[in-house]
Amino acid sequence: MLVGPRMHDGNDGYIVVTPLERKGDGTTVLVNRGWIAKKWMKQKDRPDGVQKGEVTVEGLLREPWKKNMFTPENNVEKRQFYFPDVEQMAKITGSQPVWIEETMGWS
Repeated sequence: MLVGPRMHDGNDGYIVVTPLERKGDGTTVLVNRGWIAKKWMKQKDRPDGVQKGEVTVEGLLREPWKKNMFTPENNVEKRQFYFPDVEQMAKITGSQPVWIEETMGWS
């Protein structure tokens, strides 16, 4: 899922959020994988970003930022997210409403 658009160093882009199934109990959490440029918004254009098999993620359990008065409402039907509403995102992905900010790349 993409959250945005968001600016980073003067460039348009998006925050990538990936549901991650945990080994052991099989529960799924939402991982904020960081910012990507707008040209990479289609998943097919960034095949290296899709990991297969088992991965290890280092991250911090965080509360995502809140919507401000200038941010539009999310359009869940179209999967357009302007801010990370963890409850909405968890519901459509079958995840737990848990937000992890990745601190190290997938390995």
